[in-house]
Amino acid sequence: MRTENSNPTAQRVIAVRFALILIALSVLWPTDTRSQSHAVASDHSFALTVVHGSWADESGGKAPSLVHVRKIDYPGLSDGVWMDEVLVSEDGGFAWELEGLQRPTLFELSAPPWSWMVVIRPHEQAHLELGPGTQAQGLYGTPGSTTWLGSHPSNALDSLTAKQRSLNAEVSAHVMMQMNGASGTALDSMAAAAAVANDNFQNAWQLASSRLTSDWSRDMLWYSKLSWMSGIGAPVDVMDSVVQSSPLQSSRRTIEEKMTSPGWFGAWRQIHGNWWIDDALDWDGINAAIFQADRDSLERSMAAVLDSSTPFALELAWLEMAIVQPSTVVQRAWESIAMADFFQERYDEFQNSRLRGRRGWIPTSPKWILPNGDLDSLGGQCTQPWKVFLIVKDGSSSAAREREYFNAILEDYDGKNLCAFVMSVDADEERWLRTVSKRRSIEEQVVWIGNNPEIFEDFGIQSVPAIVAINDEGELSRELRSLPSRGLERELWILSKKD
Repeated sequence: MRTENSNPTAQRVIAVRFALILIALSVLWPTDTRSQSHAVASDHSFALTVVHGSWADESGGKAPSLVHVRKIDYPGLSDGVWMDEVLVSEDGGFAWELEGLQRPTLFELSAPPWSWMVVIRPHEQAHLELGPGTQAQGLYGTPGSTTWLGSHPSNALDSLTAKQRSLNAEVSAHVMMQMNGASGTALDSMAAAAAVANDNFQNAWQLASSRLTSDWSRDMLWYSKLSWMSGIGAPVDVMDSVVQSSPLQSSRRTIEEKMTSPGWFGAWRQIHGNWWIDDALDWDGINAAIFQADRDSLERSMAAVLDSSTPFALELAWLEMAIVQPSTVVQRAWESIAMADFFQERYDEFQNSRLRGRRGWIPTSPKWILPNGDLDSLGGQCTQPWKVFLIVKDGSSSAAREREYFNAILEDYDGKNLCAFVMSVDADEERWLRTVSKRRSIEEQVVWIGNNPEIFEDFGIQSVPAIVAINDEGELSRELRSLPSRGLERELWILSKKD
């Protein structure tokens, strides 16, 4: 974090806090593998990949001090695993180390409110530029802009995506005209324009195809083609015939390898998604098979909608329904039907990720900074069974008003089972110090977690101001959730009666 105009004590604490994530600018290569012993050792030691990048903001905005990193092993199924943050220098440059990267992997980079999805290859050579998006929406997760300087498949894919978006807009305009009653010459004109748009897409797709050779980038290429075909209303059987002749059907890769690709599962969903809306499905047979835990019967009942090209068609189908249309039937299917271990693990991970940040979820106890600059934690400051946080940030007038209401309510609260905190999500220390300066008294517990998307996600923090509470079971509370101006006082009164 930057420490301009900050107090010395806080500077020292911040420096200690981030000492463990300073980037060592070095590259370690495997040792000589000519001898058998060295060969064995090298099987378990992979070179570091160092991604060099910079912040690019034409408006002159300040670069973030930290970029949070999440590795997504199974795109479309897993929300990923948070890793060490990347430290950004004052001039916006960074060197991001990745140890043991063995294949192109999807990462989410985040400096709230901005977020970037990037694929990093082992021994990445291209330079990554990150920048803000056009307009922030929400506390975090708003797409920012990325640019690769140098050779990277994402450049060709980004160009194709931009072209596809513009052509989609043209086709949508024609569809709207048709829905509004266009006829005769107008319809002929729309048909001609749609044909031109399709030709333009095919030309752009062929150009991108000539530039892409890696498995993951070609998966994205074919996903783009299938999503275009779906958008213009191509029949599923036509799309399926396209897939049959594409590298997507190759048996050279295992299903596990395909599922790690950013585009493979998305392409599969274009053909086989929403299978449950097929009117010809025998739902009586499906439900009976699930009840009887009979996989063979279930496959027979679903034969018309299953992907015949893979032995894991059933697993893929029920994963798709779990994502798009979760229900009791889906849950029972995964509980009663014998599924391949790999897919059972993916389903369990996906279900767990859906619970994160919701009522009943048990969040990890966060570390935070106190007004005096000390680093502490929730466990170190509160022994009461219930905890309630008002989420604030500098510059939010609504948060400032709720803070006044919050303190007034707490002055009158006579329960002994509660700790109350004002939790700052300010992006830098300068703003945090302004938040601290607005304390009503030293009795007001004000803490700083920073601009941390991992904590936002774990606590279900989506906006400012907000109330987040933890009950006596350590779960995100269903009882305390209203803002101070909208009912928190009554919720606390009910809680005090349970004391």
